[in-house]
Amino acid sequence: MDLSLVKSFFSLIADNIFLIIYLCAAIEIYLVFSVFKLIKRHEDVLLDVSDNLLKGFPDAPDKDSTQHVHEKIQTALDYITNKISTDPNFKIEFGRNAGKISERPFYNRHYKIETYASVMSTLVQVFPLLGILGTILAIAQTAFQGSGAVDVASVSNAFVLAMDTTILGIFFSILFMVIESTFQAKIERVIFESNEYRKIISTLYLS
Repeated sequence: MDLSLVKSFFSLIADNIFLIIYLCAAIEIYLVFSVFKLIKRHEDVLLDVSDNLLKGFPDAPDKDSTQHVHEKIQTALDYITNKISTDPNFKIEFGRNAGKISERPFYNRHYKIETYASVMSTLVQVFPLLGILGTILAIAQTAFQGSGAVDVASVSNAFVLAMDTTILGIFFSILFMVIESTFQAKIERVIFESNEYRKIISTLYLS
């Protein structure tokens, strides 16, 4: 293999390693905001589904503005599940309400949330690798000096590059790991609630 091509390739990546790290950070920030917006939108959809399914039932749970969104959804889920299990005739009434939301693919939207969250989680693991890559590139640049004498300036620059990329990679990894952990429980809750509604609606249609 031509050594000059390898050297050029390493130099190209080394010159742009910080740009690559910042680009990954920008993508991660975009994914974080996208997941946040998708979760909020999906929560609104699940609340709409709850309201539509409970229409016409006088003993339906009262709306409580002090409740958290997931508390409202869980209250509706518990009410519907108990109604159907205690009296199968209620399936017909719920079935009429379910017909109004049959065209709304509310239970499919969480797949997009899962996809974005998966990419977000993968990028968190990429940042330390980019830091290690910066260290390797710094070593490679020193190895490709070509002359027998040790250039103190080159070694110093390589050391600074290795340290900067490693610190930056670890910093972004920790930062986005903390952000991801705050989203994880919410994502799992939204997916669980979506699946519960899908089970209920599937049961209503099958009956």
